[in-house]
Amino acid sequence: MRRLLLLLALVVIASPAEAQKKVKRDPSKITMEELAEYGDASLGEVLPRIRPNMVTFNGGGGAGLGEQTISGVQNQLLVYVGSQQQGDTSVLRFYKAADVQEIRYYKPGNSMSPHTAGNAFVIQLLMKDRLKKQ
Repeated sequence: MRRLLLLLALVVIASPAEAQKKVKRDPSKITMEELAEYGDASLGEVLPRIRPNMVTFNGGGGAGLGEQTISGVQNQLLVYVGSQQQGDTSVLRFYKAADVQEIRYYKPGNSMSPHTAGNAFVIQLLMKDRLKKQ
């Protein structure tokens, strides 16, 4: 009887703690499930809402966009669709959240970045496969 009460008490105590846990999201990745609620909204509107860290730089660190860094080179933020460079963040307005499978964010020097020079921040859009829809 005591074991049953102890077990019941543990379940009751653990339940609110589980419910209160926030879903931990990867700051360098946005999934199709997260984008689904935005439908046909442009990524130019969506990205600052769900991952503002992807479109803003260190607010207090002096490494902001347009500022000179220690190496004397300005930071860049480039947009890639797959492995093709499309330009800066102004091109995000041409892409809808509903058409994207995943968004990845890379910091300069990340070896996984599609920007092989490695000296730019990169937002990479991985588009949904159009052939699967038909």
